[in-house]
Amino acid sequence: MAGIVLLTCGVLVAPLGANAAPAPQNPVPATKQIAAPTTSAQALANLASLATDNEKLSEQFNQAQIDLVNDQKAAAAAAVTATKAGAALVLARRELASVLVAQYKGSTFSRTAALLASDSGQNYLEKMQSLKFVALHQQDVARLAVAATATATAAQADATNAVAAAVTKKASLASQRTALASDIGRQKTLLASLSAKERAAYLAVTAAPKAAVVKLQSAPVAAKSKGAAVAIQAAMAELGKPYSWGSAGPDSFDCSGLTMWAWAHAGVTLPHQSAEQQSMGVSIPQNQLQPGDLVFFGSPAYHVGIYIGNGMMIHAPTTGDVVKISPITIGGYSGAVRVG
Repeated sequence: MAGIVLLTCGVLVAPLGANAAPAPQNPVPATKQIAAPTTSAQALANLASLATDNEKLSEQFNQAQIDLVNDQKAAAAAAVTATKAGAALVLARRELASVLVAQYKGSTFSRTAALLASDSGQNYLEKMQSLKFVALHQQDVARLAVAATATATAAQADATNAVAAAVTKKASLASQRTALASDIGRQKTLLASLSAKERAAYLAVTAAPKAAVVKLQSAPVAAKSKGAAVAIQAAMAELGKPYSWGSAGPDSFDCSGLTMWAWAHAGVTLPHQSAEQQSMGVSIPQNQLQPGDLVFFGSPAYHVGIYIGNGMMIHAPTTGDVVKISPITIGGYSGAVRVG
């Protein structure tokens, strides 16, 4: 396996002692074709490529789910707005009809009618003044009716468009789910083709030294905030649970699902998507990392873990692996944020 570059958990890593190449930044489509391996080295390389590609696709799927929820909320809000606008239009039309009826019954449609209905000059002037006020009121009511019509029409159009966007996004989400499931299946098949020794070596590349893990598990990680301590404790309790794309506990996790789960125990709500999580909180330089900070890999980020000190993080790596402790130097590091 010497010289084989491995890609696990969406992060580009190299064998111990080798220099890691930068992670590919552009999403790889699910239709990417990988030649059937003829050697053990090729199988490992293919598995590494699929691991990174599928991590990216998984986070894209998570983003699509967030977008779908937002579109559905927008559609619901637009429907409420359209309903209210429609009700306002009905009231405006009723008011306009009421004014017209009142004018007709009061014979106030014209100066001639006012003159014929007056028995003196003073009475005529009074009726003319009333006619002026009625006309102004009629204009106001008519303007309101026109505005209400425009508002109702625009609101209905917005509602229709919002529903259409949500329907389109839902169809796209189903397509992405199918493509991702297909690629995950290929990754699992490749994993199953490895010997026990090859599989152990593959998973060990991103694992922290056993001594470091034992030390971190022997005592609570020293965090500077109560929230960070709670989040770390919650994540540590999930060590050994399997990676599963799209999962956020309690039985399995993907990378952003684990960080979301852990920080939820500390009362902090995070979106189920790496790049979205990176946009939250305060950006922290690598040399100022504190336990509890979220550390990201790739740009835009397609992997995330929780920093626990001593250059280590806890994370959910990739298909076939489990929640574990790894060094943040595994490659592709792109930043960190502090969320609590």
